[in-house]
Amino acid sequence: MSRLVELEKLAELKKKKILSQEEFEQQKKALLAENLREVEKPAAKSRLAYLLLAWFLGVLGIHNFYIGRNGVGLAQLLITLLTGIFILPLIVVGIWVLIEMVTITRDASGQPMSWP
Repeated sequence: MSRLVELEKLAELKKKKILSQEEFEQQKKALLAENLREVEKPAAKSRLAYLLLAWFLGVLGIHNFYIGRNGVGLAQLLITLLTGIFILPLIVVGIWVLIEMVTITRDASGQPMSWP
């Protein structure tokens, strides 16, 4: 049911004295707040930017910070910084990044990334 229809039904209930003015206002605010949440969806992150960040700064996890996967980004950053003097951990993180470049198509909120 659309928000407008719900709002009209609330107004009708108020006219029939089923809802008090206070209840009507509370429910109207709730409906409007839901409507605002739907309208204020953030813009999709760019998949091209994600891939470029992964390619050039992948071992630092910057690409994951970009799409909101902060835990994974932090793990990659710490592995690289704390074990960067050894080559094997860097190879492991590099392979991890390559797999992410192929498989990750959505940001942390589940919204698909856009392609230019």
